[in-house]
Amino acid sequence: MAHRTERSWAERRYGFSSECYYGPQSCKVERVEEYGNWARVRVARTGGQGRPIIEFVLRNDSGDWLIDRLDEYHDEPGLPLVPEGRRGKWLQAPDGMAPYEDILLNPEVDSPNPGALFHDGWARDPVDEFELARQVDETEGPQWQRALAEAQRRSPVRRVRVQTIGSFPHGGLLAVGDAGSETTMMYSCALRVPPGDATAQALLATIETKQGPYERVAAVRAVLAAGEPVRWHAASLFPGRGTAVGVDSGTAAIVDAAAYMRLTRRQWWNAWNPFPERRWEDMTMFDYGVGPIGVMTSSGWGDGTYAVYWGFDRDDRPVQLMIDYGVVREAVAPPLAQSQP
Repeated sequence: MAHRTERSWAERRYGFSSECYYGPQSCKVERVEEYGNWARVRVARTGGQGRPIIEFVLRNDSGDWLIDRLDEYHDEPGLPLVPEGRRGKWLQAPDGMAPYEDILLNPEVDSPNPGALFHDGWARDPVDEFELARQVDETEGPQWQRALAEAQRRSPVRRVRVQTIGSFPHGGLLAVGDAGSETTMMYSCALRVPPGDATAQALLATIETKQGPYERVAAVRAVLAAGEPVRWHAASLFPGRGTAVGVDSGTAAIVDAAAYMRLTRRQWWNAWNPFPERRWEDMTMFDYGVGPIGVMTSSGWGDGTYAVYWGFDRDDRPVQLMIDYGVVREAVAPPLAQSQP
């Protein structure tokens, strides 16, 4: 147990016979940097389990130094997340890459208007086609289409609402993906937009349980300019070529690509690491301490692959960038019992 600001901190570390995890037998203090009532202590792990570099962030509270944070690193925390010579693969789309692709929507399966999900009202759940396929004799042809249409008609509906999270500046190139992967599962959008400020919003869906209702993030979007989208395209992403992002940490983000790629490992950790500790919030601005550079949310039901869309207004301007977590399929009218006065 460590004496800490605001709340105590505890973590299971092997048995009583194991080597002390943070003791003098396995750690050596290398330097202390003091900044007024704050201090950073650099510790090298010389033995035992764990990452080789440890940083304690301390705060002086009435003469008593308390642990505010304890972070561990595999690599030097002051190093850039992406070395300058390698940033081009995230900041420059491959030659000939289309900025976006047409959405090959099947109206029997997909939402014909992804942006319509963002409203305060009601939305219908998607159909679990794998489960449905176990209940019918064929998964193609008229019988399957009838079974799918009936399942969609009977699919539950739930309340949804739009929550504004905050805003962040961007330089015109946005990146999306799993920020918990550092850069492994982060992708830049091939379409560049005018620089400006983006408003981050989440679509929250109410989930009913025996313990009571709670809200889950169903989608996240960055609103780039005024105006309602009238058509949608799948976002072309790089490195690689695709229109969806994979998630392995249960979180996804929309960030300013250039600002993200310039982060040091310490700055990235400061922005991402607190989020799992506040998971009940489900959404936050991606901020390493000097102002947000994006938005991060829990990704629907968790890990998976999620579609990314651009929304264009009547003047053919990209005004929204959206990640759909697949929690709800389409906006619907209120249930009869809820719509009566």
